[in-house]
Amino acid sequence: MESSPSTILLEDFGQKVDLTRRIREVLLNYPEGTTVLKELIQNADDAGATRVCFCLDRRVHGSDSLLSDGLAQWQGPALLAYNDAVFTEEDFVSISRIGGSTKHGQAWKTGRFGVGFNSVYHLTDLPSFVSDKYVVLFDPQGVYLPNVSSSNPGKRIEYVTSSAISLYKDQFFPYCAFGCDMETPFAGTLFRFPLRNADQAATSKLSRQDYSEDHIYSMFAQLYDEGVFTLLFLKSVLSVEMYTWDAGESEPRKLYSCSVSSPDDQTIWHRKALLRLSKSSLPTKTEMDAYSVDFLIESMAGNEIKRELIPFMLCKQWHRDLVGLLLSLLLRPEIMIFTSFLGHHLQHAYLTIHQIMVF
Repeated sequence: MESSPSTILLEDFGQKVDLTRRIREVLLNYPEGTTVLKELIQNADDAGATRVCFCLDRRVHGSDSLLSDGLAQWQGPALLAYNDAVFTEEDFVSISRIGGSTKHGQAWKTGRFGVGFNSVYHLTDLPSFVSDKYVVLFDPQGVYLPNVSSSNPGKRIEYVTSSAISLYKDQFFPYCAFGCDMETPFAGTLFRFPLRNADQAATSKLSRQDYSEDHIYSMFAQLYDEGVFTLLFLKSVLSVEMYTWDAGESEPRKLYSCSVSSPDDQTIWHRKALLRLSKSSLPTKTEMDAYSVDFLIESMAGNEIKRELIPFMLCKQWHRDLVGLLLSLLLRPEIMIFTSFLGHHLQHAYLTIHQIMVF
């Protein structure tokens, strides 16, 4: 009698990727600090968002009604990252593919084909987000979420019509921020990155680096200093804001902001030049665009608000012969020269920096 597959012991023994090891490799290539924030800003810009907000949520949330007991340790301080763009189904697929983003082949989108988002694992072992009608939680180590699959370590919950919110109120209350009520579809995206503490870092397979509230405050201050240069290269995002949310407070308090001052239709048209060119065949070998733009930076200390208006002149160039080379280097095929016009502030750092950048 011949043997058949059903009578032979077939043991699962396929090739697989160690996700935690892959994430560790990503973190080696993405430095800590504001790199994480800038990746989130760039992803928001690619999605067409106009506003990005970061918030250090210092509150400790309830832990009585969670998806699993192991999640209680992640109900403490967290970095929240909001933008006003909504995830598409393509976005959900893209973010679940480490290193396999649908940005591939789209010249106007930066990022190392989706790998950059995973720099958030510098901060946390359990990133999550809400957008449209879904909540998504990632658990690469497969130790915190209930019934998590080692081959697909995460959960997506349709919260609008399901009973998840009423059953697990404490689990989802931390997402009630920046207009999200966890009852109706959310017209934006809100990420939550609970900060890895020292005890969690000691056993983490992703990173042994813990993150404190002071680390986040330092990142905010540095991003504020770099805010104008961050906005220079974006096509959609008009403002970046940073907040803190203290225990007992009903809403977050703004610390810093950097924005395009009084954006008009002409400014928006110029900022989207790369996007338009990328969707059409270049009529000439080189395309160039020049325009001026004012940036407003603000910092808050108590009831005092410090404001400064910084004018810039920008010149962008798209060169047809460079497209293939720059895309092969995972860079956008655009060159920009910029300078500021702060004649009465000779000591200002912006005056001493006249740069040409390829990004």
